[in-house]
Amino acid sequence: MGERKQSKHGPVWHTALLMLLDAFLTVAAMMMALQVYYDMEAPQAHILHVWQVAPILVVFTVGFFYAVGLYRTLMRYATVEALVQIATGALLASGTTYLFSLLSYTIQQDPNLFLMPRPVYLVHWLLLLLLVGGSRFSLRIIGQGGVGILPGRRRRGRRVMVVGAGWAGAQVIREIQAGRYGDCAAVLAVDDNEAKRGAALGRVPVLMDTQRVGEYARQYRVDEIIIAIATPNGDLSELIHRCIDTGCHVRMVSTLRDVNTGAPAIGRVREVNIGDLLGRAEKHLDMTEVEAYFAGKRVLVTGGGGSIGSELCRQIMAFTPAKLVLYDISENYIYDLFFELQEKYGALTRNTVELRVGSIRDQGTLNRVFAEFQPEIVIHAAAHKHVPLMEDSPEQAVINNVFGTLNVAQCAMTHEVSRFVMISTDKAVNPTNVMGASKRMAEIIIEALQAQGKTQFTAVRFGNVLGSNGSVVPLFERQIRAGGPVTLTHPDIIRYFMTIPEAASLVLQAASIAKGGELFVLDMGKPVKIRELAERMIQLYADPNGPPVEIVYTGLRPGEKLYEELLRDEENSTATSKEKIFIAKPEQIAWPEVERMLRRLRECLEEEGDIRACMHELLPSYREPQPVSAEEAAAQARREAKAG
Repeated sequence: MGERKQSKHGPVWHTALLMLLDAFLTVAAMMMALQVYYDMEAPQAHILHVWQVAPILVVFTVGFFYAVGLYRTLMRYATVEALVQIATGALLASGTTYLFSLLSYTIQQDPNLFLMPRPVYLVHWLLLLLLVGGSRFSLRIIGQGGVGILPGRRRRGRRVMVVGAGWAGAQVIREIQAGRYGDCAAVLAVDDNEAKRGAALGRVPVLMDTQRVGEYARQYRVDEIIIAIATPNGDLSELIHRCIDTGCHVRMVSTLRDVNTGAPAIGRVREVNIGDLLGRAEKHLDMTEVEAYFAGKRVLVTGGGGSIGSELCRQIMAFTPAKLVLYDISENYIYDLFFELQEKYGALTRNTVELRVGSIRDQGTLNRVFAEFQPEIVIHAAAHKHVPLMEDSPEQAVINNVFGTLNVAQCAMTHEVSRFVMISTDKAVNPTNVMGASKRMAEIIIEALQAQGKTQFTAVRFGNVLGSNGSVVPLFERQIRAGGPVTLTHPDIIRYFMTIPEAASLVLQAASIAKGGELFVLDMGKPVKIRELAERMIQLYADPNGPPVEIVYTGLRPGEKLYEELLRDEENSTATSKEKIFIAKPEQIAWPEVERMLRRLRECLEEEGDIRACMHELLPSYREPQPVSAEEAAAQARREAKAG
């Protein structure tokens, strides 16, 4: 099948019609210019001159319009740039025609078939600019559906509602009308500012009350919603949920706080992400004190290729450390991260970043790395974190999370590291699984080591991070895009979530203010019902034209409980100088008691005994998940009944 011949920027017939229109307007402008000059009483001889000069004038005008690129500018995209093209082309055409007539007069003075008074050419240029410019912008308005220009005409393409009528909303509407968002039209804007009631942005009416977006979406047959609030005063998650509930495709303008995390520049439209849904969009944090602390320091990050470890390395590099050592058992992860940093920082990376492959279980390798680089700061992010897998391999959790932490901590003391920061987890609080219990034991070790030497030991505890390796969020997304079903362990399960960049930033802030002995707890915000998270993700990612995506409940996994906590009953938190960072009062355990715990664990490992039973014996707060979940479910039911 053949295709209709097209020019580079549109059909040939489209360009030909525009050329014919410009030819007509060129002649009309010259006739009008002559009448204006003679107060509407132009001599018959000069009217004859217009028709004689018209072919030359048309050729010059159309030719110069083509040369300046006017016919490569689509009508619907016509902007001030098109007006400049028209003004330039018309001036060149009028001026060249006058020079041509003057040259003709010089060669053959009588009869002069072309020469007219010079002011006529000036008036002609102004009128041609007005007529051609007016034609282009009129065609643009008609092409965009106009307001009342073509009664009853329905514009094809997506109908867009813009939520927010500030400068970001106005910018989005201008770009939609310029055609930069494809085949769509802005049909209304919605805002809560009463000062904008009855206003319009580029002929788009502004309606009040964002609580009514669902009603407006039905009334105006909206296909897409763009949330254009570039500087939100608070959490936008409720508004985002309301927009998603309409069934429309929802996008939003990047905000100031997005820019701090490497998102598109402020004002750019992007897809809604899971952080937006959970209200965990990153808040811009003041990292001045963090930069002052890390600049020029030698830093070692264990688990430097993992989700949290790699983000810590990205952020530390921005503070120009003297040396950044990535220590990880996975050579692939740190190799990929090295080249990512090299693309961003160039030669600075080659002189600063060092990669070392090794396990935290291997004290010999650790000692050699510590001796080679003499780190001043160690951030210990390496750990086994997968709850069900550690239930199946409890000895590996103990060897890696308990004794691996001990190895790194002892190397830090031997090599006189100034500050040691361990990444912990909310699962260490009243643990119901091996992984959580092993991390609680690691906390106990570094709390006890604080009194053993010059190194300042501290831990930072937080919950789940969005998008990390093994996180439920990427699993749900894969399942939804595959058409489902989404597998969920229990309808009432609740978790805390934080974005990876926010978690890393807060960890570094805590590291910068640590004095030694603190157990920092990060403010994780409101707990999230995983069922509601799955439902929102289905709305966000599911194919609207496909079959509904179902949620299937599979039952709690080994070691899993319904609710997570950030503090133990005996741990009272106090605020710090940093927002979202608190200090828990850690349980003080003497080093001899810790040594007894470690000896008992070693014996159990060597004798291939029951590791789980041994951990229950050594850690009274470690309980099985079933009774804990039952107690929490009953307590939640009582709270809901009381609230109701």
